[in-house]
Amino acid sequence: MYVFTGLIFSIVFVVIAFLAKVPTYKVSPIFLIPILWFPYLIRRWLHLNPVHYFLFAIALLLHDLGAFGLYQKGFYGASWDIYVHFYFGFAATFMFYRALEYHLEMRPWQTALFTLMFIMGCGGIHEVIEYISTLILGPERGMLKTTSYIFDANRDLMNNFLGCISALVIYRILRALRRPLR
Repeated sequence: MYVFTGLIFSIVFVVIAFLAKVPTYKVSPIFLIPILWFPYLIRRWLHLNPVHYFLFAIALLLHDLGAFGLYQKGFYGASWDIYVHFYFGFAATFMFYRALEYHLEMRPWQTALFTLMFIMGCGGIHEVIEYISTLILGPERGMLKTTSYIFDANRDLMNNFLGCISALVIYRILRALRRPLR
């Protein structure tokens, strides 16, 4: 299941790069394919669930669909960027919470708190990379579009937060439903 997911999404990333309308996405497979395969490579340590890996691959795909100009459009009153950041927080939470739960003996609220901090940290690092890429490459080639919303980083982090919280709630509900009644 993991290899199938990795191969299919790797091929899709290459096809999207070939068909991309936004020039900066022509090189996206160079970054996305290693990011996709990294969780697979450490799947035993992560205690990775195939469904969680698939959710993560979809998050990368949603980002890559920006190759067709989706980041410049709105859907149902919200920008594509909002959906992508929410979903990244959501999908990554499942993978990381499960890894922490497997490796560390903590109470569920502690695991949730550490997961939230990790997801927010990753989101923060992403925002810094976005900013640095624009300083180095300029507004045309950098990740941060200087014509975008002035509070873009704040909004992105808020959506990472909301996605993470949503996933944590769903994870706990699913766990509670799987426990036998006493």
